[in-house]
Amino acid sequence: MKIAVVGGGGVGGYLAAKLTQVCDVDLISSSTKELILIENGQSQKVQLPIYSTPPKDKIYDGVIFAVKSYVLEDAVKKIVPHIDEHTLILPLLNGIEPYFRLKKLLPRGQVLKGAIYILSNKTSQGIEVKGKGAMVVTEPSELAECLERARIKIKIPRDIDKAIWQKYLFIAASAALTTLHEADFGTIASKHIEEFQELLEEIAHIAQKEGIDITKEDIQRAVKLLQKSPPNSKTSMQLDFEKGAPSEVDNLLGYLAPKSPRLEALYKALLRKAS
Repeated sequence: MKIAVVGGGGVGGYLAAKLTQVCDVDLISSSTKELILIENGQSQKVQLPIYSTPPKDKIYDGVIFAVKSYVLEDAVKKIVPHIDEHTLILPLLNGIEPYFRLKKLLPRGQVLKGAIYILSNKTSQGIEVKGKGAMVVTEPSELAECLERARIKIKIPRDIDKAIWQKYLFIAASAALTTLHEADFGTIASKHIEEFQELLEEIAHIAQKEGIDITKEDIQRAVKLLQKSPPNSKTSMQLDFEKGAPSEVDNLLGYLAPKSPRLEALYKALLRKAS
């Protein structure tokens, strides 16, 4: 397959590095000049084409979006001339809305549903992966087969919408609290675990109202995931706040805020913190 990975950050850089071993991969990123992957303490320079915009007249079989939600529209504009009705499009952004936004923005392609679990950040040294790499949750497709051949763990759930909400449950709660308290995963797990669980329960209640069967077991799984994560890890939203950069607070908490007074208060607190 000819694949474009759009976004050269922690997620996109990792996926491009892995996929280039089995596919024809272009990394589309304006901020990435070279790709260095740091995994298991080892640093490796990855040879692959990196473009700010795709080569003229090239049509991709698959496109993976791994950008921040606030630049999604700009990223789509670069890709529109390079897809056709057969192109498989996989959004691996945080949140619930990116899939629906891409369905509207890219009516020609076949937009899949998906989510990714990964602890990976872009640093001055390269793409640093913490933990055991990535797991992608998605629908059956040739693109999923490519990911699997690249030795990226794949899960094809019976209920893809529930699977996306399970990821959203964890990332929204962990991003909110790490950012609010300026704390890493270990600190949230040791000092704010009750607050974390209460936030999970509030998000789960919203999911249930929207017809998504998020259960107590899903909440406990999210708690265990936090506790098992590398304790010094930080969320991407937290890192953006620390840098004074744009963040995904609207995508992660803005979606929930109108549905819960408690989450609206948390959202407003984060907006004040960002200002």
